Order: sequence, then C-alpha cells, then structure tokens
Amino acid sequence: MNLSKQLATMQQTLSQLTEEFQQLQVYIANLEAENEWLRQQAAPAVQNNSQSENDGLHTLQKLYDDGIHVCPAYFGKTHDGGCLLCMEVLSNVSN
Repeated sequence: MNLSKQLATMQQTLSQLTEEFQQLQVYIANLEAENEWLRQQAAPAVQNNSQSENDGLHTLQKLYDDGIHVCPAYFGKTHDGGCLLCMEVLSNVSN
C-alpha cells in the first residue's frame, strides 16, 4: 500500500472516530439532562424525611406516569407503555 492510500485510510478512520465522538457527546448530554430531570422529580420526595407513605407513592406514580420506570429492574429508564413490574411495585407500595 503506498503512502497516499495509507493517508486516505487514516483520514477516513479519523473522520469515523470524530463522528462517533460527536454522537457520544450528544448521548452523554442527553443522559445528563435526563439525570437532572430525574433529580428534580425526586427532590420534593426526599427533601422532607418525615414525608408520609402517600407522598412517596404519589412521587413514584408521577414518575411512572411521566414515562419513567419505578421497578428495580429498569429504575430510572424511560418506558413507552405499561410495565407490569412497575405496576406491581406501585400496587405493593399502595397496600
């Protein structure tokens, strides 16, 4: 392989790495934004240690209604429909 082909291959590789890096930056920014949103949603529930069970259930229900899993297996991840595990957690907390 001659030098110009090697250089072209290196440039292509660098271009691909740059694109992947930019995608990772966007992904990280999205995760940080989601993490901050989750903190803001959970903050009212944990600010007062003397909260009642109903406050905790209300917070979990609100998170679930906003599209966030409350089950241990997927806690904090987004969902796009009903999750039986989350529903089970919410029913157990309310009992």
